[in-house]
Amino acid sequence: MAITQFHNNRNGINFIQMKKITKIVPITLAFVAVVLLFLSSCDKMDDIQRKYAEKEEQVYLGKVDSIKYFSGFGRAKITWYIGSDPKVEKTIIYWNRRKDSIVKEFVRKGAGVQKDSVIVENLPEGSTLFEFRNVNNRGETSLYSSSTINVWGSEFADGLRARNLTAFNFDYAKSLFTLNLSPSTRGDSVIYSEIVYKDKAGAEKTVRIERATVEVQLPNFPDAGEFKFRTVFFPPQGLDIVYNKFKTYRAPDAISTRGTKLSVTGRIASKYFTGEGQSLYEWNATGGIIRYAVNADGSLTQTASMASLVPRATYRDFFYYNEDRFIGINTAGAVSMHQIQNAQLIFVKATSTSANTFGTGFTMPRFVPGNGFFLSVLAASADPLTSGEVKAWYAKNDATFGAPNGVTVGTGYAIYEPLTMFNNQSLLGVDANGILWSIPVTANGALGYRSRIGTGWNRFKKIVAVGTSLICMEENGDFYVFNNFNSTDKYWIVN
Repeated sequence: MAITQFHNNRNGINFIQMKKITKIVPITLAFVAVVLLFLSSCDKMDDIQRKYAEKEEQVYLGKVDSIKYFSGFGRAKITWYIGSDPKVEKTIIYWNRRKDSIVKEFVRKGAGVQKDSVIVENLPEGSTLFEFRNVNNRGETSLYSSSTINVWGSEFADGLRARNLTAFNFDYAKSLFTLNLSPSTRGDSVIYSEIVYKDKAGAEKTVRIERATVEVQLPNFPDAGEFKFRTVFFPPQGLDIVYNKFKTYRAPDAISTRGTKLSVTGRIASKYFTGEGQSLYEWNATGGIIRYAVNADGSLTQTASMASLVPRATYRDFFYYNEDRFIGINTAGAVSMHQIQNAQLIFVKATSTSANTFGTGFTMPRFVPGNGFFLSVLAASADPLTSGEVKAWYAKNDATFGAPNGVTVGTGYAIYEPLTMFNNQSLLGVDANGILWSIPVTANGALGYRSRIGTGWNRFKKIVAVGTSLICMEENGDFYVFNNFNSTDKYWIVN
């Protein structure tokens, strides 16, 4: 019994030992694999270190520094500095994404920092990125330096503060063209302006206009002749003189005509003014309103007559304003707005309880209606600041005034009689010598410079523009019409 028991114990011991051995084998194999992997990694690391140990360290040349430029017309002057590196031999300059380049040889003149420069031609207008790299014949290079450089062109030139021609006074009898220029201003970079034209003999003339000059005369100038005008600049920190584009102007083409006489006879005591559409209104001495249709040929056809509608004892001026509105100035100098409905004069008021008038102090002797505004004109006086002063008034269609109001837009207009608005684009005025003058008018009533556009106009006592037709009346009441009237391109000789 004892032996048998011992044998069983022995078997148990063998079983336990086998189990331990089975567990040890995988652990040993894993350890061997890790050791082999480590040894392999060490070999690879040695290979990498050996590769870079055998390669020489990269050495760069000194790079371009302190880049500056001076803009030119289609070109630029570029300056930069190169340090004390004695191995720099050339600078390569790239642009257009390195598709274009130039090489600038560098000549060392001494130790230390040295300035270099180049002018690059045939560049596009606008901003261009330039890159700079120093090199030598041994293949050594520097790191890149870069700078964005602006180049001038025609768009830049046209955007500069050029001087403008503000008045055109063509004296047909003397073949003399007098021009006025806007004044030059501080910081505008203007050197001078230039006019090129051919005189009546066909000889080309070039006139240089200095900065301080505001009026220039072109003698022996042909009727309907052309001239070219431009301004010359030298912008600060620039490389080139810059010319803006020539603009071509033309002298008025002289037309000699007395106009077309109309069959309707007017009255010197009546006031005539334009109305809605192609209509002419007459406000007669008894306060009656007569409306005429202006036909395509300029002739007049009476379409309405309203007796005593606007009494002269109550109103000293009356005129069409816009849409279906009229303005009245009463004898006390108060302003009112009206409509004409069923041959009745109706007050337009801001509210049902508002007064019939909405402005006072309108004692000026003359008023000129525009579209959405009207002008008042003072009489001549000894005071040059107020003599013939013109103010613009902005009335709304609800019989209230806008703001600003009563703005002075000119002086010296008392010399013109008649004085009328043409097509809401310009004032037409006749001086004592019969010269017809045109003055541009903006949409808000501001006035431009005066230009001479005709002679012999003192034969007319009244002038009214209806669309592009000019209807004029002589002292005896005869009406003449000038169809397709042009206040800019024609010189009208009517005597």
